[in-house]
Amino acid sequence: MKIVTLIENMVVNAGLVAEHGLSFMIDTGHTKILFDTGQTRLFAQNAQELGYEISSVDLAVISHGHYDHTGGLAHFIETNETAPVYIKKEAFARKTSVDRYIGINPVINSGNKRFRFVDDVFMLAGNIYIFPFVKTFFPIDQHFDGFFIEENGVLKPDTFNDEMFVVIVSDDGLSIISSCSHTGITNIVETASLYFNMPVKRVIGGFHIRNTSSEVVKHIVEYFNSKEIEEIFTCHCTGVDKFFILKKDCDANVFYNHTCREIIV
Repeated sequence: MKIVTLIENMVVNAGLVAEHGLSFMIDTGHTKILFDTGQTRLFAQNAQELGYEISSVDLAVISHGHYDHTGGLAHFIETNETAPVYIKKEAFARKTSVDRYIGINPVINSGNKRFRFVDDVFMLAGNIYIFPFVKTFFPIDQHFDGFFIEENGVLKPDTFNDEMFVVIVSDDGLSIISSCSHTGITNIVETASLYFNMPVKRVIGGFHIRNTSSEVVKHIVEYFNSKEIEEIFTCHCTGVDKFFILKKDCDANVFYNHTCREIIV
């Protein structure tokens, strides 16, 4: 099985493009799962360059309702006429950042029969699961500041009840893919580890710590080291400076997960 980053903030390969957004292809060899769609349809352009036809994707998963993870969703639905899209109902809330709308494109109808609303842990394919909840073990590692939901003209804090993550279960441990980790990557890892009662071998995705304090980063490093995680592939909202801290201080092998990186699980 391999996980290919279709688009991310950075790119190193000629012929591919980058944008502030994130999209993964999980390729089991039998099933192709799209996890998020980046900010625009550029994820599909990269996918084609990397040998993937969006029209042949079997399943799609949306991590949460922000524009940089759902911006290509309309293009996906138009291009792929059959794949179900797993998402939480809360992702369709009117999400804002102070005075700017940052949610799902309003042209997308939440009543589309392609949407599969997830309320509990669900097996997507074989040993791949999606989690529609994150338990709070470490309040220090939550990233809600500056994010709101607008209801009837009133802003209330967004606590990201729509956030989902993916877990791949292998004999030697878990691989966790979290697209943005607003609810906290250490909370996400702990939730999955306790649910399956298994060690975590690999963590992939954005950690949303670009603008956080050194205390938060220290907590994440100490937690990762205590769990003896072997590989960390981080990107997007983690921040390049925080990536270098993780690389320096974590016992795990830490990589920047740029556009087109391929991870074998």
